Amino acid sequence: MMAALDSDQTPRIGLIGAGAVGCVLALHLAESGRCQLSLLARERDAARWQTLPQLRLRTAAGERAQPRPRLCTAGELAQMDYLLLCVKQTQLDAALDALPPLPAHCTLVSTLNGPAALARIRARRPGQRLLAMPVMFNAQLLAPLHAQLSTTPRVLIAREETALRRAFAGSAMRVGRSHGEPSLWGKLLINLANAIGALTHTGFAELLTQRELRRAYVQVLDEAVAVLEASGTAYALPMPLPFSLYRRLLAGRSPLPWWFARLRNGLRAGAYPSMVADLAQGRDTEVRELNGAIVQLAQQLGRDAPANRRLCELVEARRGQAPPVYLSAAALLAALAPN
Repeated sequence: MMAALDSDQTPRIGLIGAGAVGCVLALHLAESGRCQLSLLARERDAARWQTLPQLRLRTAAGERAQPRPRLCTAGELAQMDYLLLCVKQTQLDAALDALPPLPAHCTLVSTLNGPAALARIRARRPGQRLLAMPVMFNAQLLAPLHAQLSTTPRVLIAREETALRRAFAGSAMRVGRSHGEPSLWGKLLINLANAIGALTHTGFAELLTQRELRRAYVQVLDEAVAVLEASGTAYALPMPLPFSLYRRLLAGRSPLPWWFARLRNGLRAGAYPSMVADLAQGRDTEVRELNGAIVQLAQQLGRDAPANRRLCELVEARRGQAPPVYLSAAALLAALAPN
């Protein structure tokens, strides 16, 4: 497998999937000006995107904009040094199908949640350089090439990927260190709360301040960590806190978890997990890639993960409902209670 691109080279970056995550990444890469950036435009998007002169991003400080990067076709992706996969889980296979044969130096960069996506990419593109880049921000797509950012923008990139890290230098994007799959599992632990928010139709502020919602999160979190540790699966939380302290804060009565999220991540009141909107609008969710990953790992050990399994069942039972039947925090806790 080829080594990482030299840091003094200007990388050619192709971005696939200009949804909320893709727009945020593209704007910051354009803001930096340290790469040659291209957006893959599917046939149904190309005509509309050609009329849009800018990428736009709404933040707490106001609107930001950058000239729209050049649009490219799937055939041109073979010229890139990095391909950023910013699609949803349900779109991943189609995105991989559309890729041309890639040179050995080209690195596929997955921004998708959970280790299962990385495994799918690896199976479909054996031998291709592959990098996990966990995305540690919350965003929503407002219109084509226009997103809203609800947190401080931050990504995790392996230390040796100096060219990709440098591509964000000079922008507002914070770049932390990724530890590969342990970082994916660490982010997954944080994202286990997304299903709780979706089922109760609550945002991050409620998830981190309401006592019953925190109790539900601690329950699924304890179960998940027990499964990871029993399987010998390493995880690295995306925060400067050990799990024991993070858990203690969540299990207590202090508002510190919410204050910590606001201070460290710039989390704004009103922000919510994307699964909240997906469930509310009848779209497929990532619950199987998040809570379901814990259930699957437990099954491989001959064990059960009943709280996470129950969350999967409750979310999937509401697929296609418009609007879904939401649960109170107390009702959710009762649904998660051991039989």
